[in-house]
Amino acid sequence: MFSLPKKFKKQEGKIGGSLQNPRILEVNLVKDEVSVFFDWRKNISLLVLVLCVAALLVTEIYFGLDWWEAQEAARSQTLQDQAAKTGEEVNALKKKISAPLTYKAKSAAFSQLLNNHVYWTNFFNWLEKNTLSSVRYKDFNGGVDGVYILTATAQSYADVSWQVKAFLNDPITKEVSVVQAESSQKAQDEAGEVKFTLNLQVNPAVFRK
Repeated sequence: MFSLPKKFKKQEGKIGGSLQNPRILEVNLVKDEVSVFFDWRKNISLLVLVLCVAALLVTEIYFGLDWWEAQEAARSQTLQDQAAKTGEEVNALKKKISAPLTYKAKSAAFSQLLNNHVYWTNFFNWLEKNTLSSVRYKDFNGGVDGVYILTATAQSYADVSWQVKAFLNDPITKEVSVVQAESSQKAQDEAGEVKFTLNLQVNPAVFRK
C-alpha cells in the first residue's frame, strides 16, 4: 500500500530511540528537594579544635585574673607597710617634740601665773593706797577684767561716802557705786559699824605695766 519515505523513517527511528533513552528518567521532577547529610567523621577534627581553643582562652583568662589579684595584693601590702612606717616616724617625731612642747606649755603657764601675780600685787597695792583707815574689807570678788565687788565695813555712813570719793579721785577708777549699806547699831547710844557693798570698775591695763 503506502510506504513512508526512507528519510521520514529514519527520523521516526531517532525519535523513538530518544523516547526510549533511560537517562531521561534520571531527571529530578520534585522541585527544591535536596538531601542533607552531615559527615561526623569529616568534621570531628574541626569540633575538637574549636573546643581546644575555647579551653585555652578560659585557661588564659583564669591565670590572668589570678596574676592580677596577686599583683593587687602585693601593691596593697606595700601601701600598708608604707603607712605603718609613716605612722612609726610620726610617733617618733611626736616623742622628740613632746619635751619641748611640754616645756613651752609649762613656760606659758608660769608666765601667765607670774603676770597674774604682778597684776594682783599692783592692784592690791593700789587698793590699800586708796582705802580709808576706817574701812575694813570683808569679802572680795573680781577678775583681771577690772570689775570688782567689795564687801566692807566702816565706822559711819560718812566714811562710806568718803571712801567712794577717794576711789573717784584716782584716774584709774572708771566707776564706783554703793549697792547696799546698813548699820549694825541697835541703840542710839550704842557704838556700831556700817556694813556696805561697793561695785568698783577700774582700768585693768595699769596693773599690767
